[in-house]
Amino acid sequence: MSITIQEILQDAKRLACRLKEHDSAADELLSQSQSVFKQIDAMKQYQEELCDLSEISGTRPQRALVASIQQENRQLRELQQENRELRALLEEHQNALELIMSKYRQHVSQLIRNSHVDFEKMSNSQLTQKTVDQADKISEMAAVMQHALKLDEEDANRDEELVARLITENRNLRELVQISTQFGSIQKAEEADEKDS
Repeated sequence: MSITIQEILQDAKRLACRLKEHDSAADELLSQSQSVFKQIDAMKQYQEELCDLSEISGTRPQRALVASIQQENRQLRELQQENRELRALLEEHQNALELIMSKYRQHVSQLIRNSHVDFEKMSNSQLTQKTVDQADKISEMAAVMQHALKLDEEDANRDEELVARLITENRNLRELVQISTQFGSIQKAEEADEKDS
């Protein structure tokens, strides 16, 4: 039984194909094992973080920790609501200012249109009267604009004071929560509540 070179070549090709398949399977297994190692590493980190959290919480029960987190979440939601309200107030303020400015522009353009008078045909007294009338209108418009700017400034100052007050209150509340968490007064209050119930 003699084996021809062609048969040997075909066997070699089949072996090469199988080796390629084995190589690709080995690469796939390697990538899967790397992803498994990453998952294991992530689980270890998660476990370490849980241990750190339990050490931080000390002897505090998980219920107290969850309650303090929920309270902080409530405070954050309240702050977000206040931010939304402040944004709405700011938008309303800007819209009012835009309305005032558009009315001002309309009045100025109307005054300009109405002021086109043939000055050559007017007598001195008419010219003087027209100048006085227009000066009065300009003074009146300037007074309206000053009043609007004053109101706008007062609104802006009120908004700034409100924001500053809210920031200070927020900072103080956070400090109180931190102090009560640090010295366990939240935990004592919860234990007292549990004893009462």
